[in-house]
Amino acid sequence: MSYVGPALQNLKQFAGRLVTGIDPTKDKDYDDFREILALNDKVLQETSDEMSDEDIKKYDLDPPRVVVVGLTSAGKSSLLERVVGFPIFPVLSGVCTRQPFQLSMKRLKAGEKLVPEGSSGDSKEKSIEPEGVLRFPATGKKFELPRENASVRAEIASLQRSDEKRVEFSKKEIRATVHSARNETFTFTDLPGVFCVSDHIMGSDYQKSRAENSRLQSETMGITKHYVQKANTIVLVVISSTDWLHSMNNDPLCGYLAEWLEETRKTKEVDVYGVITKLDMQSSIPEGSPILKVLKGQLSQQHLLHGLKVKKWIPVVSSPAVLNQTEKKIADNIEREAVINALRSKMSSSALEEVSIGRDALLRELRMALLKAITKTQKGLRQRIIMFAKDVEQRLRKLPRELTVHEKRQKFDQLLNGFHNELKKLVGPRDSDVRNKLRMDLMVRAPADFRNDMKSCSLRGNITEDVQKIVDQAALDVGGGFDSDKTFNVLSKNILDSYNEPCLKLIERCATAVNSALLLSVDKAFGEYKQLKSLIQKTIGYVPNGDVKVFMESGSDALDNLEGDEEKKGMLATMIRSATAKVSALIDAHKTMICFHPMWRNFDTLYSKILLQDEKSYSGYIGGSSSNSPDDVLQKMLDLPALAKRVREEGVNAINTYEAKKGKLPANIKEKVRKHFARVEVMGYIIRMSLVGSVFPIVIRDLRDGLFEGIKCGLKAWDLPVVQLLRTRLLFDSRNEAKVLKCMNPSQEDAENRAKWTRKLNVLRDLQKEFEKRRKTLRELERRFSQQQ
Repeated sequence: MSYVGPALQNLKQFAGRLVTGIDPTKDKDYDDFREILALNDKVLQETSDEMSDEDIKKYDLDPPRVVVVGLTSAGKSSLLERVVGFPIFPVLSGVCTRQPFQLSMKRLKAGEKLVPEGSSGDSKEKSIEPEGVLRFPATGKKFELPRENASVRAEIASLQRSDEKRVEFSKKEIRATVHSARNETFTFTDLPGVFCVSDHIMGSDYQKSRAENSRLQSETMGITKHYVQKANTIVLVVISSTDWLHSMNNDPLCGYLAEWLEETRKTKEVDVYGVITKLDMQSSIPEGSPILKVLKGQLSQQHLLHGLKVKKWIPVVSSPAVLNQTEKKIADNIEREAVINALRSKMSSSALEEVSIGRDALLRELRMALLKAITKTQKGLRQRIIMFAKDVEQRLRKLPRELTVHEKRQKFDQLLNGFHNELKKLVGPRDSDVRNKLRMDLMVRAPADFRNDMKSCSLRGNITEDVQKIVDQAALDVGGGFDSDKTFNVLSKNILDSYNEPCLKLIERCATAVNSALLLSVDKAFGEYKQLKSLIQKTIGYVPNGDVKVFMESGSDALDNLEGDEEKKGMLATMIRSATAKVSALIDAHKTMICFHPMWRNFDTLYSKILLQDEKSYSGYIGGSSSNSPDDVLQKMLDLPALAKRVREEGVNAINTYEAKKGKLPANIKEKVRKHFARVEVMGYIIRMSLVGSVFPIVIRDLRDGLFEGIKCGLKAWDLPVVQLLRTRLLFDSRNEAKVLKCMNPSQEDAENRAKWTRKLNVLRDLQKEFEKRRKTLRELERRFSQQQ
């Protein structure tokens, strides 16, 4: 019964030859497709360099790849040495592989020679031509093989930080390429070996050792899972026969692999191949060993290894006798003989003939799997490369390029016009989009909030003390009566102090909206020139973080700031200070100006004829019905019903507050109290209505219109709009013009990005040409595999 499996395999291979004309076990049948493997490797090596995580996720340029996984010290690095043909990996007692190591091999074509770098090409140089050249693309270092094998080991150990006592793992790949006639065109990604508890030496502090073991296991398993579950991955599981025979941790590793693969196979296919190493080191193999079961095809359905769904297990020997042998045929014979000697006592000769053994058998299987995967993915991969190339072209177009002086001046003028148009669209007085948020903030929400803040201001002082002054006739003693200007000045100061904060808040809201408009406009117009954008920001003086409070200083010398310290020369700072100074002056003027107001001069009439009217007199207004009498219409327009209601409420509140603390008030004193607080509310009403009607226009004139018309403050005038200011200050001054022109040179970052994306675009275009060149071969390969199925 043990011969049924091999017989069926031979029958399938024979049928494959009849149908497709190719034999999957023969190298010569795939000689024509080595360029396809080379193209796949080129995509793998060159597309992922300098790509952001966002680009990797968006374009998914991962081609099919072989990933080597296994426990620590399973022989993965030695296996790669056997494959590449040179002993180049460090052999240390500690952990060697600490980062994924991508090794890309390229087989030299017939007649192709390797000439050492710097060779003059004379006969002496040619006589010492190396058998291979290994290069690290990231550092540019090259090594001749086998002469510099030791130097390669040292370099890999240095890159892997193998000499550091504390073991740290990383997902960042180290990449190397090998050109030689000894190897095939192929790429492997060797992962750090998975740690299990017994792999790390336990010290005297067992708790600390267990924690360290747990960390190492978690990090290595995280890296392995990440690669195993990547798209288009072919998994090569390497298991040491020594570990297998002694039951050392293979079951946990295989269990995790089976779980990850099961999860991945829900959405995509994953091919898995197994390699058994170190068979040459075994003196005997027990009859029930998993090694014999997997090689004979007798593994039960319930066995843990069955969850891996390994397509084929292949023994490979990487002993010094094999690795040090330069003749390939001799090395292959040594390898085959070592495997057969280890298995001969447990397997018949015919059974051994059916076992795939050694490096060549492994490469044939993996090459077949890669070619199948390439036929399935190449169309989508080619389209994603085209899409990524177009995206890179767009990125290059957006990067600044070198310009002549004349071009820079023209470009700067274009940028200024673009800045002006964008600013006008956002907050300009005319032809602006009324629906945009900044304009709504500036022209609708800011004044509405200002009116609400003014109305919500409390004009109450210390009610008990105010009433006590009335009781004691203190107010009359100071000014001689309630109608005196002195009484007004005493009361108005407190009221104006209450209204000062809403006025400053209005300036801050409007300045914040204008600052945002400047920020957006400058970013859109000058964003491609980062240094120039910084110079524009410094000249205009907008605040990137939006905190405009630093500029809100009042003073009549606001325009002098243009000639002051550098940080005070900003246009926005000047406009904010000008608006603040004018609003502060307006508030100050109200301390004496309001005493001439008709409502104040005729307070008694206002109080008796309107404010003391019963609430029913305003029922039509309050209930929503309309009255056509001119007096009613005027009173409603002036919001006098609301004022009357507040007057009554404040008077009652003052009396109740005082009486709750001091005792009952006589009727005549109550009337005086009501009249006093009526004066306070009327005074607040007069000042509020005046400020609401005058502060906002002043603020808008300086903060918004100042951008387009300039501003005036005191005896000084600055009538330059922001665009003209920038042009005058930055271009008409020879020193500043030199700064502008210098800022329009591509920055170091832009130059590096241009070089990076130019390299990337050239790579992508080359790949497109390669795909086009290999299209016929790819179609032929796809046809053969479809016929085979």
